[in-house]
Amino acid sequence: MDAIASLFQESVEFANPEYLAVVPIAGLLLVLGLLVFAVRLQLRPARTEGSRYPLFGHIKFWFLAIGALTLVAIAAARPFWIYGGSSFKRGDVDVVVAIDASASMWVKDLGPSRLELAVREALSLYTQDILTPGDRTAVFVWGTTALRRVHMSSNAERFVEAVGRIGPPPTLSGDAFPWDSDVAMAFESIYLSLDNQDRFEEGEDNWTPEERSDRLVLLFTDGDFLSDAEQMSRMDVALGEFRRRGLVIYPVAIGSRTGANVDSVLTDYVRGVDYDETLEADLEGQRTRLALDNLGGIEQRTGGRTFIVDSPQVTSSAFLRNVVDSHRSISFQLIPAEDQQEIWQWVVMLAIVVFVVAMLIY
Repeated sequence: MDAIASLFQESVEFANPEYLAVVPIAGLLLVLGLLVFAVRLQLRPARTEGSRYPLFGHIKFWFLAIGALTLVAIAAARPFWIYGGSSFKRGDVDVVVAIDASASMWVKDLGPSRLELAVREALSLYTQDILTPGDRTAVFVWGTTALRRVHMSSNAERFVEAVGRIGPPPTLSGDAFPWDSDVAMAFESIYLSLDNQDRFEEGEDNWTPEERSDRLVLLFTDGDFLSDAEQMSRMDVALGEFRRRGLVIYPVAIGSRTGANVDSVLTDYVRGVDYDETLEADLEGQRTRLALDNLGGIEQRTGGRTFIVDSPQVTSSAFLRNVVDSHRSISFQLIPAEDQQEIWQWVVMLAIVVFVVAMLIY
């Protein structure tokens, strides 16, 4: 019954609802008539042989007239019916954007630097309308350490501003951040940060992480990161925590297979001012290239897949749209359409019928 009433409320609207103010007045008149009927019923003399005492008598005209008045008021309010159509609605998603900002991402083997392309692809989540209102994003940047730039939020402007500011530092002196790519630390920071936010939002002391299907991690990197035994051990633990939470990693691999020398990034800086000869010597002979083997292991262990950006003309927007939508839940609901049908004429006809019946039986 409640479902029918709810459907009626959502499907019927009134063009002139001010006329509905008459309905409560009609209700008061109905209550008055019921009180009179009750008093007359109590005062009615006892039935004798051959006598006729109709139960309602002429008061039934009162009740029918009130019904007609109510219908006229409803008709004057100009009711109309809104057609509803069944439709599918996709649920919201949480997207973690993790961008590798280490020095290998600064090389320009594709024309623009790999980091510039990573920023472009990450921003396409909003510039290409892949994410919609209600979706949330978080931003992590990593090198030697991992930094959370934006906590999980539906604030699109904050995301665009934070991602747009990601780039190489103005000077390389005394900055150890870009000279390593500790992806294990990035993974650790991601799931621990999400846990802390979930715990705070739930407000439960005994909160524990749960497996979710509406979250994913987009990893923008060249895959050129350290993979020694210590980091592999930490990565194993972190990816185990990802699987426990249902977090799937989708790497967007950026770079060329031929690669470039790492010391080429120094051409954008001034020797002796922005860096010293020691750094130049350390980077000499080091080469960076697209490391798909490292990314293949990550995607396989979390159930994701990799997209390769090996040219400035290649964009991952279709891939991103597909993987994001794959984590949206789908629900079936009634969506009001724009078609409307006025029904006040039918209410007027019903009011006339009620009034005619009242006159005939009076």
